[in-house]
Amino acid sequence: MNRKRYIIAPHSASEKTVHLPVQFKEQGAILSIALGSCLVDDFTISYHHQSQRILLSEDLYRALLIPYKTKADVILVQHTLYIGPLIGIFTAGFEQNTAPLGARSSYFMKLLQSCRQHAGFAYLFGTHTIDWDKGIVDGLLYQEERWVKKQMPLPSVVYDRLPNRKAAQSAFIQETKRKLIQDYDIPWFNPYFFNKWDIHEQLLTDEKTSFFLPHSIRLDPFDALIKIETLLHLHHVIYLKPTNGSHGDGIYQLKKTENGITVCSNKGKSTSYHSVDHFVKKLRKDCAMQDLIAQQGIELLQIDNQPLDFRIHTNKNKYGHWTVTAVAGKVSGDHTVTTHQLHGGSVKTLYDIFPDAEKRLKILQELSDTALALSRVIDEKMPGLIGEIGFDLGIDHLGAIWMFEANSRPGREIFLHAPLKNSEWLIGKRIVEYASYLTQMALTPIDHANAY
Repeated sequence: MNRKRYIIAPHSASEKTVHLPVQFKEQGAILSIALGSCLVDDFTISYHHQSQRILLSEDLYRALLIPYKTKADVILVQHTLYIGPLIGIFTAGFEQNTAPLGARSSYFMKLLQSCRQHAGFAYLFGTHTIDWDKGIVDGLLYQEERWVKKQMPLPSVVYDRLPNRKAAQSAFIQETKRKLIQDYDIPWFNPYFFNKWDIHEQLLTDEKTSFFLPHSIRLDPFDALIKIETLLHLHHVIYLKPTNGSHGDGIYQLKKTENGITVCSNKGKSTSYHSVDHFVKKLRKDCAMQDLIAQQGIELLQIDNQPLDFRIHTNKNKYGHWTVTAVAGKVSGDHTVTTHQLHGGSVKTLYDIFPDAEKRLKILQELSDTALALSRVIDEKMPGLIGEIGFDLGIDHLGAIWMFEANSRPGREIFLHAPLKNSEWLIGKRIVEYASYLTQMALTPIDHANAY
């Protein structure tokens, strides 16, 4: 499906008129024009020789609630000309101030700016901003260096950026999601947070990915002690991780010693116990055992005597195919058990880590191939539309690659590192491309569509 993009702009010298490039004459009758849930069908058509521009008289421009002049993809389906994608970025936690999403405002500002650089339209919205009776949204946009609210159509595709699992489990949010997907047939991508154990089980059952996984066991209240002791006996160093954790919170490192075990956390604390039993008794008071995974520790590559792992972002492109959009190294901080920046970790480019060009390219290819293989299997086995994944991968001292985590809502902390700004731009481009792909897939069987 080849998609051609047009500049969509207002035309001030006409009324109820659509000005189309002359090549549209060959496509048959155009009876209506739509952006998201808004549709107009009372207009005349004129043709011009500006092959890259579609002009709408200002009354039609307003009726479609077009928020700004930009490029967009166009597709003709059963005599309706669809403009898009119109991306609704769904989130929660709105505030009534100059930073409407608190500390996340800067991220969303960059995301909206990135979307605007590519083809289509984007706005932020939440459950409380939808007027179901009118079929419109009070969308939040960032224009001319400030946040503005504008009435917008319901989107043609939703990109889910809910901040946490608690918000995602809200009954109001669940009902909004159900209505938009089931009642309005709107594609919704990255619809849930991954559960670590669910991902592990799916990857473990596929021969293309099982060998990337450290030995892992899900704990339960009845035999957690035996499972931890067994895994620690086999590997000497193990990690306990929450199945629904994020940012490295709640992770413990257990090391076997001559006199028992040493337990470290990201809080910088190291505590010795005479036995695993003593530690497990304490752990039971702090968390539910069934919410934890015990995982083999891997002897990772090091830089400056600190363990190193890698964050790899993958995104689907305009054809719905997985691509690698960012690769960065993450170095553990002092007295921490993970490489997360929130716990003192730091970010480095592959150039920083591997000065030798040949080795750097080899590592990049291996990490990329691994992330793409993992993405395809997760996409195949997990429900819903998945368009973006962030992986934490490690390389051991023998050169083997291991997957520690897959995130459906990957953080953006690595892009605070200036050399990775281009990767942030590429991710924005891929989000728009995949949204355009989903919009077209939702509109029509391929043989009934013409994309110019």
